Amino acid sequence: MAEKKVKKMTEEAVVTEVKDVDFDDLELKLEKPVLNKDKTITIGGNWDNLKGNIQKVVERYKGTQLTEDNVEYVKTLKKQFVSLRTGVELDFKNYKTAYLDPAESLLKAVKMELLAVIDEGESALGKQLDEYDQRRKDELTVILKEYVEEAVEKYHLRDEYATQIQLVKQYYNKTQKEEDTIADIDHQAKELQEKQTAYDNGVALIKAECAESGLLPDAYIRELSYRNAMEIIMEIKQDKKSQAELKAKAEEGEKITVGADSNSEIAKQMAKATKLNEHEEAEKRTRVLRVTYKGSQAKLMARFFKENDIKFEFINSDF
Repeated sequence: MAEKKVKKMTEEAVVTEVKDVDFDDLELKLEKPVLNKDKTITIGGNWDNLKGNIQKVVERYKGTQLTEDNVEYVKTLKKQFVSLRTGVELDFKNYKTAYLDPAESLLKAVKMELLAVIDEGESALGKQLDEYDQRRKDELTVILKEYVEEAVEKYHLRDEYATQIQLVKQYYNKTQKEEDTIADIDHQAKELQEKQTAYDNGVALIKAECAESGLLPDAYIRELSYRNAMEIIMEIKQDKKSQAELKAKAEEGEKITVGADSNSEIAKQMAKATKLNEHEEAEKRTRVLRVTYKGSQAKLMARFFKENDIKFEFINSDF
């Protein structure tokens, strides 16, 4: 009889506990958004009351000492909270779908229409400004070219040097002074004249050094684009010396073999001279290269091109 009484008391306690929280009253209610006269939006709902009611339940049960009398109820209560959370998330999702998503789509469409008109105006005005600036630059370019022609004539520059004068970006600045531009162009032309003079002097020295030696001056003159004239003269002197030694050995009756397997420096010089005299080649290929090297490597480069009979044309450099 005692056991039945305990069981009955437990059942009564459970029934009493279940009635403590009525989840039918814990339901989120959101009202349709209202546009106010001041352009603000009001969204009505019972979330404040709902939050307060839920908080009361949380505070009452979060520290409860579980016993056999209340554990089943607490399990049921937890399941109700899971359902409550799922219901709240669904309510907000449905509200967003019904009211916020269409509003966001409308705002995006209005924004894109406005930006399209703005872009059209910005592009049209930018194009006009670009065309105006280009006309200004074209007119200025005509004047700048006249300054260049005057400088070219003043310093007697040949075409290959005259074309190296640059119309730099700063010339087109509205704040640029005309006298500064003229002075800079003059400075460019003067430096190019110095290079031209150095080149001409180098050519004269090379031709004089190669005279009556059988060596082709053009093969050495090409190196003036990237080598010092005196370095080239020293190389010519060495080539002449090697050539003389070869000739002396030949006159003494010594047999000289020139070929790919020969390690003789004299043989290499003779092979180089032979290649330089070959004006017709069975096959030619042309490639455009950009070569970056140190000043100390100039002689090495020159020897490589010349000894392998690789013809080249100097176009421009970084200086």
